[in-house]
Order: sequence, then C-alpha cells, then structure tokens
Amino acid sequence: MYNEEEKQQLMDDLVEMETFKADVGDEGKILQEDLKEYFINGNGDEQDLIFRLELYFYAFKLFCRKSVKIDRNQFIVYLNDSLLDYHLINLVMEDLTDFELEIEAVKENRDVLINLNFTLHF
Repeated sequence: MYNEEEKQQLMDDLVEMETFKADVGDEGKILQEDLKEYFINGNGDEQDLIFRLELYFYAFKLFCRKSVKIDRNQFIVYLNDSLLDYHLINLVMEDLTDFELEIEAVKENRDVLINLNFTLHF
C-alpha cells in the first residue's frame, strides 16, 4: 500500500497529466518555416535544426532515445517510449501542418519503440 505522501505524489502527478499543455508559443510554426527553408532552399544549419527539434519535442514530454535525423525532405524523431499519447501528437501536428506524419513501431533491444517520420512534400 501507499503511504499518505506517496498517495499525494500520485495525485499530483495525475493532475499534472490531466492538465498538461505545452507552452511552446510560436516555436513550432517558426521551426516549420526554418525546416522548409532548409529542405527546399538548403538554407540553415542542420545541427541547429536538430537541436531545436529535440527541444521542441522535449517540451511536449516526448523524449528522444537518440538524435533526430534529417535527410533530404524528412526528419525522424526516435522516441524513447512504446506508447504514444494522441493528444500530444495532435498538438505537435497543429504546429507542423505542412508535414506528413508516419508513425513507425520498431523493435530495438527486445523493446518496441516508436519513431515519428515527418515528410515535407514539395
């Protein structure tokens, strides 16, 4: 059984989960425009974009198990989880409206983990 302190911590965590909203301001839209500029015109710094993508997903409590990969007209986010909260993905997709999302489950070290593949069609 849980003691009173553990019960309170669990309740606090539950309330936080139910009321969670990432406050990323306009960063998602700005990031989308910078990614499009990089993919279409080759302008921008790939390492900076990778860093910004990882921070952006971190704000949604979507943690990466390895570095984001950018290739041609797409980027891949390697999540460190086997479960995906639709609400969080929906929030991300509200910012990255010009990208198509493909969700991929992969087996890695006897765990099933999720990759998010974002593709820009132009």
